[in-house]
Amino acid sequence: RRRGRAGEDEDAGEAAVVDPAGDALLSRTERGEGGSSGNANGGIGYSRSSSRSSSASSLARASGDLDRMADIPAAGLRVKEKFRASYWRQVAMLWQRMSRNVRRHPFLILLHFVATGAAAVSIGAVFFDAGRDTGGIQNRMGSLFFVLLYLTLMSLSSLPVWREDRLLFLRERASGAYGTDAYFTSMVCFDIFILRVLPPVFFTVITYPMVGLHHSSEDPMATIWCLVWFTVVVVLTNVAASALCMAIGIVTPSNAVANVCGLLVLLVSVLCGGFLLNRQGDTATSTNPVVGWLTSLSFVNYAYEALLINEFLGAGTFHFTPKFYDPSGKSQTGVSVDVTGREVLQFFSFGDNRETMVGDLSSLCALALAYLTLAYVLLKASVRRSGVSD
Repeated sequence: RRRGRAGEDEDAGEAAVVDPAGDALLSRTERGEGGSSGNANGGIGYSRSSSRSSSASSLARASGDLDRMADIPAAGLRVKEKFRASYWRQVAMLWQRMSRNVRRHPFLILLHFVATGAAAVSIGAVFFDAGRDTGGIQNRMGSLFFVLLYLTLMSLSSLPVWREDRLLFLRERASGAYGTDAYFTSMVCFDIFILRVLPPVFFTVITYPMVGLHHSSEDPMATIWCLVWFTVVVVLTNVAASALCMAIGIVTPSNAVANVCGLLVLLVSVLCGGFLLNRQGDTATSTNPVVGWLTSLSFVNYAYEALLINEFLGAGTFHFTPKFYDPSGKSQTGVSVDVTGREVLQFFSFGDNRETMVGDLSSLCALALAYLTLAYVLLKASVRRSGVSD
């Protein structure tokens, strides 16, 4: 009878009741009821029932807390959001990091500046003091075209700018360190200011006076304005070529493919730039719609025409000096025909007024912006294709 009574007390001790306040689930043993009715086996059964009752009590407390949190309105919950820096703060920090990397690895920057300085001196030496006769006219045109050609080919260094840090960018973008817009802005601004604006100034400072391009001792302000327009054109050309290479570098799968595609596109633009392709007459080449379409998309074409207008318009008198040989080829006769700079432009079918020059600059700016927009869209698409939310 005593043994049966102990078993009933043990079962009763394990039974649980709900506290009237609803805050916790307590067992009778935990509340002190039936404590004197423990079994006769040294209190072993009592300790086990107490352990199970304590576990049930902890779960009940957690359940009660969740129930009370569910009753709290959503407006009462304050969730601390992750800090996100402003757009300009992100751009500034990315710029600082790129500047730090350049200071650690300055070879590319130094190569651009040294190579551009050497090229400026070489062009000035080859076309030194171009005259005003037929040979001088040809040398002026050739020197201007070669400056554009050099800047166009040097822009190929923009092809791998997105691929070098692609994995780092995707990882940091996925973690929310910065946005795609800030990354694109910082990369473009850094590349344009350091590599596309400063190096072309070497041609203004060195090549322009060595070749003897448009200058007037009687009107210094006209010379200054010609220098300014010359600098603007070469900088815009470099920016447009760099933006085009950026877009190609984003869409191509590897640096090797990007080099081939970028070189082909730039060579087509150079071919239709106005120096190698004669636009005079009604030949099949000049009237070909494909050639006309490629010419209208060539940034070199607009840049070269703007430079020629800046060089020849209002530059005074030039001299056509053709030479005629007799049938035997032993004697020659030379004549000199005086022409104005406007007539030189008209003879080679280029624009002959400032309005055309302004239109060329506007087209050059529009192409540069179009290439940058294309690069931005391709970068955003590349981020989404990589599975990173933007």
